[in-house]
Amino acid sequence: MDWEPVVALAQIGTGLATLILAIFLAAQIILQRKALDRAHEDAERELSLSSYALFQEHLHSRITSDSLRKVYASRDEGLNGLDKSDLDAITTYFRAGYLLTNIEWRLKRRDRVLGYFIRRFDAFMDSIGGRQYYVRWGRGILNQPALLELADDVYEKLEGQPVPESAAQSISLVQS
Repeated sequence: MDWEPVVALAQIGTGLATLILAIFLAAQIILQRKALDRAHEDAERELSLSSYALFQEHLHSRITSDSLRKVYASRDEGLNGLDKSDLDAITTYFRAGYLLTNIEWRLKRRDRVLGYFIRRFDAFMDSIGGRQYYVRWGRGILNQPALLELADDVYEKLEGQPVPESAAQSISLVQS
């Protein structure tokens, strides 16, 4: 008996089986990629909602705390005349805002649309006390060079002069 045709058919069958398996695996990879893309989009949405909720909670604290509301309302008078309790309240409020902003920048929230962050810094530094906080402590929280530059620009626009040399320096940006 001549085995050549049998071997040829076996090879063709093996090739077809391999091709079918490759197509099946390729389809599985495509389905898996779609599932991963959906999971990534869901994670992005969840992160955005969490970020938004944290910032709303931060803003909400200003109206739910009588003592913070009173101190926040007097921020135009500066930080120097505040007693320790009031100074702690307002600096804690500002610190939380700067930390949230820094985290949002690091996580590329809002796709780092500059206008969003500019408005955030405008709100933080819209008063004498807000700009004093930035110079003393807030600037030290911002450890992303581009974000720091953006905040410095907002400070300069609102204060009418550059950030003082004595301003807080971010730990990650300080040169040894």
